[in-house]
Amino acid sequence: MSKEVFIVTGGFFDGTSEGYIGKISLDKNEHGTSLNFETSIITEPPSPELRVKNKGFAGGSIHGDLLWLCSANQVLAYSLDDFQLKHVIDDPLFNDLHHVLAENDGLYVVNTGLESLDYFGYDGQLKERKLLTSEERTQSRLSSSSEFRIIDSKPHFMHANHCSRRPDGHIILTFVRQRRIVDTTDWSWASPEYPAPPHEGFIANYSFNNQDCLWVTTVPGDIIACDPSSGKIISKWNLAEKNIPPGWTRGLCVLEHGMLVGTTKIRASSADYYSRWSQQDLTNSCTSISYIPFDETEDVTMTEVLDERCAKIFSILPMA
Repeated sequence: MSKEVFIVTGGFFDGTSEGYIGKISLDKNEHGTSLNFETSIITEPPSPELRVKNKGFAGGSIHGDLLWLCSANQVLAYSLDDFQLKHVIDDPLFNDLHHVLAENDGLYVVNTGLESLDYFGYDGQLKERKLLTSEERTQSRLSSSSEFRIIDSKPHFMHANHCSRRPDGHIILTFVRQRRIVDTTDWSWASPEYPAPPHEGFIANYSFNNQDCLWVTTVPGDIIACDPSSGKIISKWNLAEKNIPPGWTRGLCVLEHGMLVGTTKIRASSADYYSRWSQQDLTNSCTSISYIPFDETEDVTMTEVLDERCAKIFSILPMA
């Protein structure tokens, strides 16, 4: 018997600017497998003048005893024991942040709205900012408003949404628009071109064949594990084939025995973004987390996550 606990981060598509942090418990015992979600906190980002409707909290990572995550335009750290806000990092050029990677020496921030990858020290000082489009375009966009942090920064040419560190030390960055992952050391492609817009992009061991793979989810519901060097697809799972309700797929945690994957309820705007979804898909969709075992003789398990508030899921992170 075993019980594993994970952190879930996200927000809401209900007109508020609130975000949430929750816990998902995966319990495997002789009676089967169960999932249980509990909300830890629902709260507004700390600065009222910077709150943005329908943003809430985005992706994050755990470092030490702190959960680091993004609001629309701030980087926040919450204590894991009682979920109290401990640190806030501000920058006037933060916009539509999607992910923060916390490491020993600092924080990598995926600044989706500015279209940059930012590196900050824990003292809140910017160490490096890598622009993903031209300096000229960046300056033109910045000049459009006196308060860049709260404007609608779309369209995004790249729409970077996630970063991680490979075993060779290189930082990789996932681009939704290009349907690929890049190596930020030399901006070479670090993945194949995916069949649909990808989220995530990290290296984890696939215990089925004991191989380190590059993992992504795609918007319409594929989970793909590929060889980090050749790009060859090693395994692929489709949520529809697992009878999991359709949804905007983001949030992935790979375990030794299976994986947890998040799906966010489809709305009219996201259905327009990905035209393969039908009206029936919109009707059946819900916000949920599913456990997919690698052993195909085991059942898939699912639990809803604040679906009544049109919640969205960004990160699923192991507590230990």
